[in-house]
Amino acid sequence: MTSSRTVAGGSAAIRVEGLTKRYGRGTAVDDLSFTVGPGRVTGFFGPNGAGKTTALKVVVGLARPTAGRAFVRGTPVTTSRPDARLLGVAIEPCGAHPGRTGRAHLLSLAALAGLPRRRVGEVLELVGLEEAAKGRVGKYSMGMRQRLGLAAALLGDPEILVLDEPVNGLDPQGIRWLRTLLRERAANGGTVLLSSHMLGEAAQTVDDVIVIDRGRLVHEGAIRDLERSGESVVVVRTTEAERLSKLVVAAGGRAERDDDAGGGLRVEGLDAAEVARLAHRDGILLEEVVQRTASLEDVFFGLTGGADR
Repeated sequence: MTSSRTVAGGSAAIRVEGLTKRYGRGTAVDDLSFTVGPGRVTGFFGPNGAGKTTALKVVVGLARPTAGRAFVRGTPVTTSRPDARLLGVAIEPCGAHPGRTGRAHLLSLAALAGLPRRRVGEVLELVGLEEAAKGRVGKYSMGMRQRLGLAAALLGDPEILVLDEPVNGLDPQGIRWLRTLLRERAANGGTVLLSSHMLGEAAQTVDDVIVIDRGRLVHEGAIRDLERSGESVVVVRTTEAERLSKLVVAAGGRAERDDDAGGGLRVEGLDAAEVARLAHRDGILLEEVVQRTASLEDVFFGLTGGADR
């Protein structure tokens, strides 16, 4: 497990300590601890079934922990209704009755939260559902339901947003819109915690990452640190692979034949410039030198033990 970081810039917006959640004999979340910094977009990643949704439900008070605690702005989380001005939540389906219109659904939520009716029109415009909100939710596409859930989360213009798989059902234009919305909120001091199992896409949105697998923390830190952690390999095509291989090993690197590189080499432990200098010094002709760094998905699979489950 990668050790937890210290949140800079003040107290944590969300703090989870030793969280465990069991259902019968099964353990969905196991002794999980993490922090979410204020004014940041934090990605909560893990394979399907890793325990992300369960953990988020405890964080926002929708489920009771078996053990451990969660805090929002230093206050222990309870199962009472959260203040919509502090915490906006979109977890799983939007919760609207299929026979009601989107506008009627939001109006009822605004009334329960003590928010002005005008706020409904504002969030509908924000999520692009002004016209669609006149129709019944039962006829909405998955993407429209996702936008309605986001509208509900934004009703109180909350300081903190907690979103579970918010890009599901959105088309590329919708994903770009959501990315812009969340980045703007963070730039204005808001905090976002969003779950996803698609690290590559969400990496364009988040500042920090929390990765869990089988309910346990495996990594916590800045996204840039995770990007830098990917192993780099140099792929070389040359007719003198055996001689170059010996030079690489002598220089402290590792080399192995790579049939995909046309009988060339895969070199680890040295970068492309170092390999080129070795070859030049001994008069070895290099037909191609390519440095490849593991993608975020590769790093993610390495942390979680394989492909998405």
